[in-house]
Formats: sequence, structure tokens, C-alpha cells
Amino acid sequence: MSLAAFTRTAFLAALASAATLAFAPAAHAARNAEAESYVQQHASAALAALGDPALTGPQKQQTFYRLVAQFSDMPRIALWVLGRHGAQLRSDASLRQQWTSVFQDFAIATYEYRMNRYSGSALTVVNSNELTPNQVVDVTTEVTPRGQTQTTIVRWRLNRSGQGWKVFDLQVRAQNGDTIWLGQLQQQDFLAELGSNGGDIRALMSRIQTQTNSMRQRVAARG
Repeated sequence: MSLAAFTRTAFLAALASAATLAFAPAAHAARNAEAESYVQQHASAALAALGDPALTGPQKQQTFYRLVAQFSDMPRIALWVLGRHGAQLRSDASLRQQWTSVFQDFAIATYEYRMNRYSGSALTVVNSNELTPNQVVDVTTEVTPRGQTQTTIVRWRLNRSGQGWKVFDLQVRAQNGDTIWLGQLQQQDFLAELGSNGGDIRALMSRIQTQTNSMRQRVAARG
């Protein structure tokens, strides 16, 4: 297409197409009050469970596990993090059941390990962006780490599931100061290992079971 033919209409159309394909939300993306309310209610309950002085350590862990399993879309995440290797789960029901269970344990232990520093803290929703109208929403929250006064940002990616919402990914700040999406990081890690071990999902399960136990021990040691 020549420069002369690249009309204002075509230019605007190109911009619209680029905005549709972009991963990040548009600058003026709409907020979603329903998704915000979902995060406010369920994320607050999970943090409250971790900081409840009336619960023993195992009780806190069990309550947190139950709450996160309810408000997260674990079966969908478990398939997504495997990328193309997820095809194995579609043809092997036993492997699918084993992997989903092991991954759920690992993912919730990861959430607990990352969120434990906010246990008992108040969480406040400050914004949301619809990446796909009424289907995919990023909800931004502020929470104060235990023993600190400065708030930090935690983002929750939600997908509509049936008539409601489910958390699909969680963005937190790593120790080096970078922000990371946990699900995306897990997918990168898993695909690298599966690419080097011939796609052996059972070997991957063995490794992440060890990591799950390690994270739980660290959380318990924090008290």
C-alpha cells in the first residue's frame, strides 16, 4: 500500500487492530465492578485465613487451600501451563487427574508462599481493566506487607466461568523488585523442563511435589 493510499480510515483501522491484539489493556479500558467485588471478597477472605490467630498453622493452611481452590480455575490453569504438552492429558484421563491434583497443590502452595507476607492485612481494590469485555479482567489491589507501612500492588487476572468469575493468574512483586505473573512464570518453567525431558509430565510432577513440600515447610517456619 502506498503512503497516499494509506488513508486516515485505514490508519485508524490499523490502530484498532493493534489494540485488539495487544496483551495489555487499552488506556481507557472499562472497569468491571462485578469482577472487582469478586476479588475483594474472596482474596480478603484468603488473607484473613492466613492471619487468623484463632487457627493453628495446619488449619490456616487448610482454610487457605479450600478458599483458593474455590475461587481459582485450577483445572483450566493446569492445562494451560503445559502448553502443547497438555494434549497428553486429553488422551489419558488418569494422567489428567494426577496432574491436575499435583499442580493444584503446587499452585496453591505457591500462592500461600507468596501471599503469606500479607497475612491478616487489609486488601483494597483500586482499579480493574477489561482485557476482553465482561470475559477477561485484570483487577488491581493494594495490600500492605506484614510489619510494613507502604502498600504494594497485587493484580488478579480473572476469566468468566459460566455465570461467575474465576482467578486465572496472579501478579506479585518478586524479591528483586520485578513484577511477575505466577502462571506465566510456571508455564515458562514447565515448558523448558518438558522440552528437555522428552515431554515426561510424570517426571515434572515428581519435581514440583518436592517444591510444594519445600514451600509449605518454609511457610510453617515463618510462623
